[in-house]
Amino acid sequence: MAPVFSRRFTLRSLFVAGLFPRFSAASDTPTQAVLVRKDEGERLKIGGSIFDFKLKKNQTGGQLAFAEAVISVGTLGAPPHLHRTFDEVCYVLEGTVQVWVEGEVVTLHSGDVHLRPKGKIHTFWNAGKTPAKCLEISMPGGHEDYLRDLSQLLAKGTRPQPEDFAALAQKHDIVYFWDKLPEIIKKYQVQL
Repeated sequence: MAPVFSRRFTLRSLFVAGLFPRFSAASDTPTQAVLVRKDEGERLKIGGSIFDFKLKKNQTGGQLAFAEAVISVGTLGAPPHLHRTFDEVCYVLEGTVQVWVEGEVVTLHSGDVHLRPKGKIHTFWNAGKTPAKCLEISMPGGHEDYLRDLSQLLAKGTRPQPEDFAALAQKHDIVYFWDKLPEIIKKYQVQL
């Protein structure tokens, strides 16, 4: 049986490991405490994934965005891409997630943490037999704006065109590497 970690234990562990930023006494400190209950937050559906944003940049003085994500079996979480201005951390709560960073693949299980640093091409997918649940942290925050725009684009029910993704890339800190997508889909038997 896989170990069960409480949210409190998870957050405390991330603080101790230095993966969760501590707010400074400067003006980037939130002006009030923030409580987000279990079933609260902004829900975004993107392909075979659901992101429940618990904290957004406007709640954290811009320091981070924090989401609970559920990724369907065999589903790629994103096309290969990179960010120039922020890092992403994945903490797996349930299931199995594989992360590809510039050609190297690591497999994450419940309790594992992985940093996807800015400037590195990456993608990730559910490599297990059950839905994968993980915590996704972007530091600094702002990635939630891109995911919201992408979710709205996909909700239109029509296939997005290359110019749609070009507009997203220009507006948000994301650079797509579409040329790497077919090889990843074929090699790891995943879908976008």
